[in-house]
Amino acid sequence: MLNVANPFTMVVLIVAIVFGARIWRTHMLTRSRTARSREDDALIGSMQAQVDRLTERVAVLEKLVTDDDRNLSREIDRLRGDRPPL
Repeated sequence: MLNVANPFTMVVLIVAIVFGARIWRTHMLTRSRTARSREDDALIGSMQAQVDRLTERVAVLEKLVTDDDRNLSREIDRLRGDRPPL
C-alpha cells in the first residue's frame, strides 16, 4: 500500500495527478480540433464548388457582354428555344 503520510509519496501523487490532467486536456483539445478540421474541410469544399459555379457564370456573362449585338440576339433566341417571347 501507499503511505500517503510520507511527504515524498504525496509529492509524487500530486505530480502524477497534474501530469495526468494535462495529458487528458491535451487529448481532448486535439480531438476537438480534429472534428472542427473535418467540418472546415467540408465547408471549404462547398465554398470552392460555389466559386467554380460563379466563375463559369461570370465567363458566360463576359462572353455575352463582349459579343456584338447580332451574336447576343442569336444567343438569347437560342436560349429561349421554343418558348414564346415575353
